[in-house]
Amino acid sequence: MEGIYDAVPRKFRLFLNEKDEFRVLFVSDFHAPSDRDWDERLPRALAALLDETKPDLCANLGDFLSDGIADTPDRFRRYAAAIAEPCESRGIPWCHVPGNHDREAGLPTEEFAQYPHCLSVRGPKEVPGYGTYLLPVWPRQEEKDCAPAFFLWFFDSHTGSGSWSAQYGIPAPYDFRSTTWGFDHGGGIWHEQARWFWETDIAAEKKYGHKIPGVMAAHVPLQEHQLIPQNPSLTGMTGELEESAGIPCMNPGLFSAAYERGDILAVVSGHDHINTFAGTYMGIELSEDASLGYDVYGSDRLRGGRLITLKAKTPRAFGSRHVYLKDCPGAADFIFREGGND
Repeated sequence: MEGIYDAVPRKFRLFLNEKDEFRVLFVSDFHAPSDRDWDERLPRALAALLDETKPDLCANLGDFLSDGIADTPDRFRRYAAAIAEPCESRGIPWCHVPGNHDREAGLPTEEFAQYPHCLSVRGPKEVPGYGTYLLPVWPRQEEKDCAPAFFLWFFDSHTGSGSWSAQYGIPAPYDFRSTTWGFDHGGGIWHEQARWFWETDIAAEKKYGHKIPGVMAAHVPLQEHQLIPQNPSLTGMTGELEESAGIPCMNPGLFSAAYERGDILAVVSGHDHINTFAGTYMGIELSEDASLGYDVYGSDRLRGGRLITLKAKTPRAFGSRHVYLKDCPGAADFIFREGGND
């Protein structure tokens, strides 16, 4: 498969499960402090979600750290081991993309990639950032030259609008804030990444003779995500909007590319710690998950992750739900903060 849509060799391939489905649990926003150890409830929370959902892949959508770089290499290595353990001990494949608070210097991909079940890679060198890549999901009875059943597209959404200035030498975008919906400088996907998706997706269609249905994921939501809470009845919104959607100042055209290609089922993001909404716009589900971290603002009532269940026989009938930690067996023993916030 190298050279067509994935130039990075993999440790192993992902396959549909015995039901001809593939379950992906998306989590995000751990926000461990840089100068002290993390709250011990974090790995317990991740373990509870894994035991409840039994995913075929756990995808972490970033903001592992609050300040970008842990104060010592030893602290980060111990932190990486703690958050890898729930997946590693259960034999569950996992991967990640960086969030706007993460920095390559403090979050080296290789530190995660050394774990046997981690599929994280830096992605193609010609694509901006260090976390944009593609994971194919293959049929169970794989045959020579068979097509993937699904594509999982992961995008590095960078560190903020200052990255545009650093890359191109142009002023950062203005921050026009809305009291209802909000824009922020938390980052965003770039047009070059949208172009990479377009060209890679077309190359795969030419290779296999048909389009491959897929799901996109990134830390920062797209501008189109705000259309869900703005139009809850028209988009069939589920879940909650408890803070304004932290959408980027610039629109890279990724949603338009996904819509025109016609093979993207959903776009999942994190970033906004107390949003759990999902809805469908122009045939594509747009959703957010709530923060799982205990070292940052959040909600014990909403804390959890989003589970996407892809179905090979009926791709458009995929399942999507926010899994609440409070509903997971055993979580009531540790979930709530001292003093509570809900």
